[in-house]
Amino acid sequence: MSATKLLLLAVITLAVAAGVAAAQAAPERTYVPPTQADIAIGNYQFFAIRTPAAGYTVDQRQKLVNQRLIEIFAAGQPKPVTVVWIRGKPTIVVNGIKLITVYPRDAAAAGGGVCTQQLAAMWAKRVEEGLPRVWPGCRFPTRKPAVEVSAPPATP
Repeated sequence: MSATKLLLLAVITLAVAAGVAAAQAAPERTYVPPTQADIAIGNYQFFAIRTPAAGYTVDQRQKLVNQRLIEIFAAGQPKPVTVVWIRGKPTIVVNGIKLITVYPRDAAAAGGGVCTQQLAAMWAKRVEEGLPRVWPGCRFPTRKPAVEVSAPPATP
């Protein structure tokens, strides 16, 4: 074998060895889940999810809400945003599509001593105010109050 070929083989071997050593020395990257996820379109923030709930991480809840927003847009002209009670928890609904359920952990993370019903009403109001801003041509029927909130179910 010629000296040039031996030198080339040595250089390639050293390069491969250096690459393997660098790969082994690189710190392992671990996924750190977010502690807050903004639900926003463009420059308008509807609300922020700060806690996991119902077995979903903050990140998973954000993805689920974003998928539901797409469904709401696909359904056409939205009806008023409502807050209904599902399984004893206030849930924001648009066009019959559940957007998000508000849990006690959400209310606690929001601070200010708000309860789940109050937080759901605040989030629903932001959704109703924001949809026309991010959805050209979106019009809600004129009515009062701006957000309908049903009463919690009576407990026996």
